[in-house]
Amino acid sequence: MSLSFWVVIAPLIAAVLLLVLPKMGGGESRSLSIVGTLVSLVLAIVMWLSFPAGQSGFEFTGQIHWFTLPALWQAANVSVGLSFGVDGLSLPLIAMTAFISVLAMAGAKRSIDRPRIYYFWLSMVTAGLLGVFSALDLFTFLVALEVTLFASFFLIQLFGLPGSPRAAIKFLIYRGFATVAMLVALVGIAYGLTGAYSTSGASSTMTFSIPQMLNLAHHSAGGLFPVAMQGALLLVLLLGVFIEEAFVPFHTWLPTTHEFADTPTNMVVGGLLTKTGAYVLLRFGVGMLPGQIQHYGTLIAVFGVINILYGAFAAWAQKDWRRLIAFGGISHMGLVLLGIASFSAAGLQGAMFMIVSSGLLTALLFFLTGAIEDRTKTVQLKDLGGLSKAMPMISGFLLVAALASLGLPLTSGFISEIQAFIGGFTSYPAVSFVGLGGLILSAVYLLYAIQKTTFGPSAKLAEGLSDATAREYLPTILLTALVLLIGIYPNLIGHLFNLSVQGLLGIGG
Repeated sequence: MSLSFWVVIAPLIAAVLLLVLPKMGGGESRSLSIVGTLVSLVLAIVMWLSFPAGQSGFEFTGQIHWFTLPALWQAANVSVGLSFGVDGLSLPLIAMTAFISVLAMAGAKRSIDRPRIYYFWLSMVTAGLLGVFSALDLFTFLVALEVTLFASFFLIQLFGLPGSPRAAIKFLIYRGFATVAMLVALVGIAYGLTGAYSTSGASSTMTFSIPQMLNLAHHSAGGLFPVAMQGALLLVLLLGVFIEEAFVPFHTWLPTTHEFADTPTNMVVGGLLTKTGAYVLLRFGVGMLPGQIQHYGTLIAVFGVINILYGAFAAWAQKDWRRLIAFGGISHMGLVLLGIASFSAAGLQGAMFMIVSSGLLTALLFFLTGAIEDRTKTVQLKDLGGLSKAMPMISGFLLVAALASLGLPLTSGFISEIQAFIGGFTSYPAVSFVGLGGLILSAVYLLYAIQKTTFGPSAKLAEGLSDATAREYLPTILLTALVLLIGIYPNLIGHLFNLSVQGLLGIGG
């Protein structure tokens, strides 16, 4: 089996052991789930270090045949299996998934009700996310996506704050519709690449293999796939992506989810799960329908700027840190749309950087505000104030995270924003100019929240509070260090993204 296979399977094995091993307490359950995900992280690092230089294709591939769909297309059988592999686009996301998941597990509170079930679902959502990013088969991808949906649902439903069941149902409905829309679009693309819609008589074999679909889209889409059908399928795919990413006007499930979920779940949902839609748009939209991405570029760019501004304005209006972070994330991901719409090297690479940067910063902000909530029992801005006196370390790291989120130089946020806007200005200067307002607004709402939380007179509830503990230092320092490392040395992930960007633009050319 390939390394990419074991990356996905390791947390899955941990999840199964959590169910079958008897007498597992909270500490043992947490340790087992951490070990499973830590194996994935180590394997991801091994693949990263040994990834061939200059290689834009898939590496570390492996496939297991599962079943055969008989006579699915022109009397030919279609093999369905579990297929995994990595390229320059997916490998950084796989490493980020394992990294954030390990820190979420390690930083979880020690007093969790039903810890075996809790860490089971946390391991399952990690395995599902790793499967989404490493899938090389549509069937594998959709199964993994469903695993993330149901595992996240049970984490919110069973372990959230009072009121979480309603938020969990809302989460399930919205993301369920997103999955259906993406299923229709992706199966439609697979069907279209057979030549089923073609009027020229050209045809090909039916396949769910993502590398084969990319190859067909590259070499023969013009003869196999009518333009009108490509446009219709891209619009369906965009609908699924917009719901999956909580883009306006399908955004309401995300702030509600974050308001009622616990801290580790928020780190996984906000830092990882909300990046799958952007990955889908890059992998399938840009990869298989590049002409349509360019055709609808203006529409995508306008929606990107709407989300940049709306997310920032809405974040400014929030009184709760968790809802503020949620809307801030929507604003960040609007930049991903702007970068993709530009269909330029800088824009696409900026979009990839923003997915990683937003993931790390969202996880860090949720972890720090969770630490504040553990002590003060609130994250309402009106109830907080002067925390820097009692909690100088937590307050200091919160300030660093906020500055990185608003794009301070030498942080991952700066690298992401500058490249996405360069790409945007190359293709859509007027739209991008309007989007610059989001940068100003992000400084306003983040610095206002920091001022209300950490500076000024001390709130009564801040008296006698303790600063960060050993359990909290590890995730905080590691997440902050990676945000700074990417900002100082962006080639750490940039060389991998660049390979994918060249491949995507080659298809588009």
